[in-house]
Amino acid sequence: MTTVLLHEGAAAPKLEHPRPNVKVVRGGNRGLNRARRFARTVVRTLAVAIVLGLIVSVLYSHAKLTELSGKINEVNTELAAAQSEYDYLSTRMSDITSRASLQEVAEGQLGLVKLDPSQITYVQLEDESVIEKSTNRAGKLLDEVRTAALSLLNGLNP
Repeated sequence: MTTVLLHEGAAAPKLEHPRPNVKVVRGGNRGLNRARRFARTVVRTLAVAIVLGLIVSVLYSHAKLTELSGKINEVNTELAAAQSEYDYLSTRMSDITSRASLQEVAEGQLGLVKLDPSQITYVQLEDESVIEKSTNRAGKLLDEVRTAALSLLNGLNP
C-alpha cells in the first residue's frame, strides 16, 4: 500500500493502474463488434415486436369486450321486454281465471245460470242406463210419441 502525503498547495500525484496484458488482434475485433451490434439489433427488434404484439392484443381485447358488452345490453333489453310481457300475461291470466271473473263471463256473456237442485232428476233403472230429463209438457208428449214409435218398430221386427 502506498501512502501519499500532501503539502500545502501541492497536488496529489496521479497513480496509474497497471494494464493487464491484452493482446489486440487486428481484424478479430471487427467481427466481434459486428456480432454484438447484430445481437443488439435483434434484441431491440424482438422487444419492439413484443411491445407491438402486446398493444395489438390489448386493443383487440378492448374491441371484443366492447362488442360483447353491446350484445349483453341488447339481450338485457330483450329480457326486460319479455319479462314485462310475462308479467302482463300472468296478471291477465289471473284476472281471467278468477272465480268471480268466470262467473261474470258465464252469466253475462253466455247467459248461463246457476243450477238449482230442483232441476236435477235422478232415475235408477235396473236393465238399462237411461237418463231422463224433465222438460215441459210438449217435450214430454214428444218423448212419449217417440217411445211408442220405437216400441211399435221393435214389435214389427222379427
